[in-house]
Amino acid sequence: MASCHSSKYFYKTGTKQEEGGLVNEAAESYYTALQRKRTNVDAQIGMKRTGQLVLNNMLNDFSKQKNFGDYKSAVYAFHKARNYRDRIQSVGVTLLLSDFYEKDYLESKNIYLKGLYDEGNTLLQEKKFAEAEKKFAEIKQIDPSYKDAGDLGDIAYLEPLYQQGKAAMAVEHYREGYELFEKVIARRSSYKDVAALRRECIDKGRFTIALVDFKNASGAPGMEAKIAAYTLDALTSSPDPFIHVVDRENLQNIINEQHLQMTGIIDENTAVTVGELVGAKAILTGTVLSYTENKGTLRSKQREGYTSYQERVLNRTDGKYYMQTLYRPCSFTEYYNANSCTVSFQYKLTNIKTGEIIATEIIEKSLNDEVIYGRFDGDVNTLWPAGQGGPNMNQNDRKALLAMMNARQVSKSTGELSNALFNQISGQMAGAIDKAIKEIVK
Repeated sequence: MASCHSSKYFYKTGTKQEEGGLVNEAAESYYTALQRKRTNVDAQIGMKRTGQLVLNNMLNDFSKQKNFGDYKSAVYAFHKARNYRDRIQSVGVTLLLSDFYEKDYLESKNIYLKGLYDEGNTLLQEKKFAEAEKKFAEIKQIDPSYKDAGDLGDIAYLEPLYQQGKAAMAVEHYREGYELFEKVIARRSSYKDVAALRRECIDKGRFTIALVDFKNASGAPGMEAKIAAYTLDALTSSPDPFIHVVDRENLQNIINEQHLQMTGIIDENTAVTVGELVGAKAILTGTVLSYTENKGTLRSKQREGYTSYQERVLNRTDGKYYMQTLYRPCSFTEYYNANSCTVSFQYKLTNIKTGEIIATEIIEKSLNDEVIYGRFDGDVNTLWPAGQGGPNMNQNDRKALLAMMNARQVSKSTGELSNALFNQISGQMAGAIDKAIKEIVK
């Protein structure tokens, strides 16, 4: 309800409150009146009068806390007073805050900040980092430029993360160390040797996967190459910094560089040797178990409908002509076509040293795409569906008919569908491998 009242209303409320000795309440009413209308002169005068009294009371509290030697309370009491002055200034009324209060505040602030600073340093030396960080954070809030409190606050936050990261590395928890060092770098990239330690975590925790030739048991040529390409893309796009993939081409390059004599494909029988050569910890093999595609045939059928038209008709009652909407029967053609693909694929991620299967799954997926559209020789905008004995006037049915007349006319090809399927399969496989490797690389 208050939001509906005018500036004049709040001014009158303020005067009544002021007459009753409710100075704080009156000041708030005058403030609201000026929010409604800054040019309300009477409210400005009332605000100046009562606002100064409110501010003086706040400043008196500040002085009292300073005299008692409670410098923390004094600092925050002055902040409260200063914030009040600024708030009233925002509606165009200037309140007086004498310079000697500013001088007393600076004295109180310096005493209080020195105490916080000394306490923070002591806590740092005692390795009580969380408590030290709170001290320096408060200093920064009061005076961001105070000595080196900002740097010390960073140290209080960063040092425990840094030490925890090094402890994680000591027990070969390289992912944990990496994530802790990431937090350090996000705050200060130049902190100690954190960048080098993060790289060391990746180097020591890297999980290299040798991607060998996939097999194709489906009878459809080229499917193994297609799924291999999508798999490589999915794995190399993984956000996990510890996953490293060596594909078939790079494996062969390494073999050639080592002048090894290996002929034929690199499969499960030879992959262990090759994997060890490239420092792989696991090999990824896969088989396209089945692949089917159905290319649809365009079908059509004639559908009955109605077209609307306008006709000039004489009204025999008043002798005037008017336009009447009439409907005549017509026909249109409805077309249907659909393509579909189905794939079954099995993968297996095997630990090279132990022979243990890290992850395996048979993934079966299908996709189909159909189009249903219509063609009409006349004006589509005059077309209506047929009902019983005349046009169907239901608006939803007509919207559906017009949508069909404007629908897509070409279905996705089986090639497009198979690409989408292999992309989905490789994404699901990469997600499962990511999860499995997170269990291995702690």
